Amino acid sequence: MHEPPEYLRTMAAAGHDVHVITTLRRAENPRRVDGVQVWPLGYWWRAKQTARPEVIVTVAGDRQAERLMPNLRRVPRLVLPHADADFGKFEEACIRRLPAHQQAQARLTVPDDPLAGERTKVVAWIHYGVPYRRAGSETMLQTMMRSLRDAGMGVLVVCSSMPEAPPSWEVDGVPYLHLGPHAAELLFRSMRPQVMVTHHNYAARATGLAREIGARSVLLMHSDHDYSARSMQAGPDLIVYNTEWVRASLALRYLEVDRTPSLIVHPPVIPGEHRAEAAGDQVTLVNLSSDKGVYTWRAVAQALPKLPFLGVRGAHGQQVTAPLAPNMRVFPQTSDMRSVVWARTRVLLVPSVYESYGMAAVEALASGLPVIAHPTAGLREALGDAATFLDRDDHQAWADAVTALYADGPLRANATAAALARSAFLAEQARTELSVWADAVEGLTRSVTEQHGALAAAAAG
Repeated sequence: MHEPPEYLRTMAAAGHDVHVITTLRRAENPRRVDGVQVWPLGYWWRAKQTARPEVIVTVAGDRQAERLMPNLRRVPRLVLPHADADFGKFEEACIRRLPAHQQAQARLTVPDDPLAGERTKVVAWIHYGVPYRRAGSETMLQTMMRSLRDAGMGVLVVCSSMPEAPPSWEVDGVPYLHLGPHAAELLFRSMRPQVMVTHHNYAARATGLAREIGARSVLLMHSDHDYSARSMQAGPDLIVYNTEWVRASLALRYLEVDRTPSLIVHPPVIPGEHRAEAAGDQVTLVNLSSDKGVYTWRAVAQALPKLPFLGVRGAHGQQVTAPLAPNMRVFPQTSDMRSVVWARTRVLLVPSVYESYGMAAVEALASGLPVIAHPTAGLREALGDAATFLDRDDHQAWADAVTALYADGPLRANATAAALARSAFLAEQARTELSVWADAVEGLTRSVTEQHGALAAAAAG
């Protein structure tokens, strides 16, 4: 084939990743034609490595294809009697050559625009989403998208790396879809949103796609790790940092920090959504991984065998759940932290080796719970003077602090008062920052509308 035929272009439009190796011998570079990636014959090995094909299609009598087949013998093959095919029959024939567990996903179609009729469309393209994954970045993005919905904008979150999620769901009025990457890209191209929000795994791809479709892009930066920061080089229109210290840390290494418009939005925690009516009796750790301090929690539990200790499984990291001493118990990850965790907690331990902020600790403040934390830059910015900061390796100091804060008395009363005061301060800060965030996104949508108007006027003139 020299150009992709109509049935292959239709396959690409339906959400399939389609590559064609041509038999054209003249010098030519790879190119895209109507969503189909076309490779000259000399690039066939690169095409194989890039596409990692799940089905190989050849036309009967194609000698070039026959010569390549021994190198692709493990890939299911479909031989067409001629170069023309009916799209529906062709698609089904390809799908039937996939493993059984992949066939249902392959038959999923790109949904209609969920925001059709909305004046503004703001979409988020991410890997994970609540409630199926509930780490800090997922809950932060959910609250930020909810604030845009409350400001009157049409919002949609698309998750592309959660096989456990259903095709669609809703959280606090924010609609979610689970779509594979290629289907998600096709949906965004047809929707034409004004703004795309992204972070983590899909940051660079979403930023590039926004530029292609004439949208503005927003990158959320949740840490100062280089593997995340490299996404800034994709050229987003706005970067939102989750703390002052993350922005300052990245500014030392990345020119993009000073070159790109930015905001600070601390991970918003609304106290009323997390406040438990009364404290429980447990000494709690949220996320039983090494980085979150499970071994400090276990050491303190062993030093204080008469106190009950609660561990809550986290959304990421290897969870260390055994062995358990008689005074230790473990709960699964939960979406109802208020009644399942905070209502059972008397003291929260946060011995994390790294926290860019520390949302679990801030949620605990809403209930007036004393917090003992390792002094990471993020936890210091989040908790201020409302926590006891100790080195995570000084287990005896942690045991002494737990003993002091567990008992009723002036020390615990002062810690509770400081926690509630800090919670109120952070709540007001969140209201202000979310308002600034909504205004910034509204400004981005206006700039897209103005740009489209200018282009239309120029074309008409």
